[in-house]
Amino acid sequence: MTEAQVRALIADRGIDTVKIGGADLDGVYRGKRIPARAFLDGLDHGFAQCDVIFGWDIGEELVPGLKFTGWESGYPDIIGHPDLATFSYVPWEDRFASVVCDYTDEHGSPTAVAPRHILKRVLDRAASHDLTVQLALELEFRIFREDQRSLRAKDWKQLEPISPTNSCYSVYRATGDDGILARIRRMMEEHGLTIEGYNREHGPGMYEMNLAHAEGVSAADQTMMFRNGVKEMCMQEGLTACFMAKWSDQEDGSSGHLHQSVWSADGRNLFHDASGDHHLSNLARHYVAGVLRLLPEFQAMFASNINSYKRYVAGTWAPTSVTWGVETRTTAIRMVPGSKNSTRIENRVPGADANPYLAMAASVAAGLYGIEHKLEMPPAARGNAYELSAAEAPPLNRTLHEAVERFAASELAVEFFGAPFVDHFVAMKRWEVAQYNRVVDRWQLERYMEMI
Repeated sequence: MTEAQVRALIADRGIDTVKIGGADLDGVYRGKRIPARAFLDGLDHGFAQCDVIFGWDIGEELVPGLKFTGWESGYPDIIGHPDLATFSYVPWEDRFASVVCDYTDEHGSPTAVAPRHILKRVLDRAASHDLTVQLALELEFRIFREDQRSLRAKDWKQLEPISPTNSCYSVYRATGDDGILARIRRMMEEHGLTIEGYNREHGPGMYEMNLAHAEGVSAADQTMMFRNGVKEMCMQEGLTACFMAKWSDQEDGSSGHLHQSVWSADGRNLFHDASGDHHLSNLARHYVAGVLRLLPEFQAMFASNINSYKRYVAGTWAPTSVTWGVETRTTAIRMVPGSKNSTRIENRVPGADANPYLAMAASVAAGLYGIEHKLEMPPAARGNAYELSAAEAPPLNRTLHEAVERFAASELAVEFFGAPFVDHFVAMKRWEVAQYNRVVDRWQLERYMEMI
């Protein structure tokens, strides 16, 4: 969208407020609301934003010892530059629009720890090979009949889901929830995000919505704005939307399966080969080989929260090993053979909590590594991957601590994402692990307090 088109949209829709911001390290949309007139006046020079958005954890506790920012530097401003291609009317708020920003310092140098910059860095490497990437995250989430106050009053226990049953794919029972779900779908369409479909999932109050694939960074932008919009619309209705990877140990987790394919400059899907096995090209095989090779090193970018690792349980539709297969949902990578337009791979490692920019950057970087080095895939997993031995199916990292330390030791992470980002990300996630290690939770109390 050009500046002239933005000005016309503001005038036509009577927009008086613009939400500006970008993704923090957790993929949360953070920023400000500013009057439309101030937004238009500031387009030439950008908008100041305290760099603390990259210096605190998800609970907004300041992380000490960061090279990027801290009390030593005084938490200075960075500059948010709106990407007008992302400017969109927000139909669920009166006379609002939103936009996603890139961040720089005062001299115009990109903020090296910003997730959007990391994805762009990887996509630039793909472009150097005359390749573009189509991406989409399909997100599962829960909706509860709770608000911010009731969640805390109930101490996060005995929460009431919007629907009480496991009714995966039930068209009849989904009708009862369409007051909010259909509104979300319609509002997202008007917001500029295409929903390919949605359905009840395998858990009380659980849904899946599939975003249409998009090219490059647009796919991550749309995922972030979708997740933010769902939470906003639920809040308006006195509900809470939850994108945690695993909200309860009694139920399946919520996935964020990452679909991807690589395309030529002239619009051909380079993963498709009509004469190949399952219609898969050699380039697709190299790409998958790279993703599998680097999955243990890069897993922290797919699963960057303590809770992310609670999802990896056998028999719950989540992967547990570094494996691939054709049309199997027990492996980390599912090959999806299809037409010349639909052939793709599905990375099943990310959960719904994944930072879309970092998950996409990690998967594309690993795939490019496989293409650049012409790596060969290991044999496909046969049968149920959950039942394979560790020799046949190397296990995924089981904790954030394990994943972060492998990422910290990865020379390829530095090559693809840059040393400033790797240092910052590792410091942030080591902090998260340290915070969790101090917790005495209910499981420990129930198990040890009275008996030991």
